[in-house]
Amino acid sequence: MADPPRPPAPPPSEAPAADSADRRLLEGLLDLLNDGVLVLSSDNIILRVNAAAEAIFDPPAETPLMGSRLDDLPGTASLMILVQYIHETRLPKMDEIFMPGVASFCQASGTPLPAPPGAAPDLLFILRDTSRLRQLEGACEEYINNVSHELKTPLTLIQGYAETLLEPDGMDDEFRTESLQTILHHARRIGRIVDDLLRLTWLRIESTSFSISRTLIEIPKLLEQVVITCRQWAEPAGVVLEVSAPDDLIWPLHDGLMETAIVNLVKNAIFYALEGPVAIRARELPNQILEISVADRGAGLHPEDVSRIFERFYRVDKGRSRATGGSGLGLPIVQQIAEAHHGRARVETEPGAGCNFILEIPRSVKPGT
Repeated sequence: MADPPRPPAPPPSEAPAADSADRRLLEGLLDLLNDGVLVLSSDNIILRVNAAAEAIFDPPAETPLMGSRLDDLPGTASLMILVQYIHETRLPKMDEIFMPGVASFCQASGTPLPAPPGAAPDLLFILRDTSRLRQLEGACEEYINNVSHELKTPLTLIQGYAETLLEPDGMDDEFRTESLQTILHHARRIGRIVDDLLRLTWLRIESTSFSISRTLIEIPKLLEQVVITCRQWAEPAGVVLEVSAPDDLIWPLHDGLMETAIVNLVKNAIFYALEGPVAIRARELPNQILEISVADRGAGLHPEDVSRIFERFYRVDKGRSRATGGSGLGLPIVQQIAEAHHGRARVETEPGAGCNFILEIPRSVKPGT
């Protein structure tokens, strides 16, 4: 039986156009990948590279990667070790390497490509940026260390006083009472830390998975309740709480969450105010933004503190803040509550001039946010 006739070959003039279209399609597909793709010749000439790999290498504008020798590029020493290994063994290998450009660290997977017998193969590499993963691992480690440290201090004190109370002799009633009060104080502090951690976790889940429920809240009444709550800290410290808000200011808010956020700001201001009152103000900005500010006349913040002030467990004055029994989570909770309302928390400050913490909450939420 005769073979069926083959379709006629395209005219010579059409073949280059088809190859060009295929090449553009391949390049477009490669550029869609988040991972870097690199093809090297047997003598380390770069034959193909996608956009992600360009970003990883970050070459000077006048130095195109295509056609360059890999070992002539700056910052490729660790990658060249992997390249040399695959050239010599003809085996695939994966390693984490340091790279210049956008990605400080990459997971590099290399393999030899098929080649004619006796010929040195080209090499294919997939480069995955792992710098973000390293940052997350570092943040996770720091978070665990901070939680451990915050819990260890009160637990150590509780253990010490409990062991003292177990001693049969040499203890008067006054010392026994003082020891029990210390144990109770630090047990409550541990409870506050756990509650704040749970609140932060709930806020993150709630704000990313659901929309918090809002009701129309009379802002003057909200601030009045905040003052009532915060008197327990203000009066012993000799701090006067001043409130200013238009009588007719009403805003859609989650009542409980917003009260928590403002109380945290006022409590923070009381603990750090060196003198003078703490001013709590609310007003509506022209662009339908509710602005609630809490200002103190404390020592203010340095620029390096401003950039980290809303981080979990970050403390400007470590000794003084721990003495107050705070959890180190008050300001992160404030930020999370603001974001749950599709707003933001920020601070205006400079050393020696006090702090003005500001919540900005939009009246309406854009669809899809």
